[in-house]
Amino acid sequence: MAINQKAVKVINKILDAGFTDEKAISAMTMDDILSIQGITVAEIALINELQKSIKANRVISFLTERTRNNPENQ
Repeated sequence: MAINQKAVKVINKILDAGFTDEKAISAMTMDDILSIQGITVAEIALINELQKSIKANRVISFLTERTRNNPENQ
């Protein structure tokens, strides 16, 4: 099971922007996301997936790509 480096990079950007816990990340608005320096469309999609994973208590699955690449692991 490999760690998704793109997901880690996005989480680092989120933490650097001051969103330091699950509650803050889940509450991020589109304006908050767009205010992150150097954010790309692909990273916005990953943030959306991260928010869904947090709400479903599946952050480890998000980090290891299990839910995206293998739906039967959900």
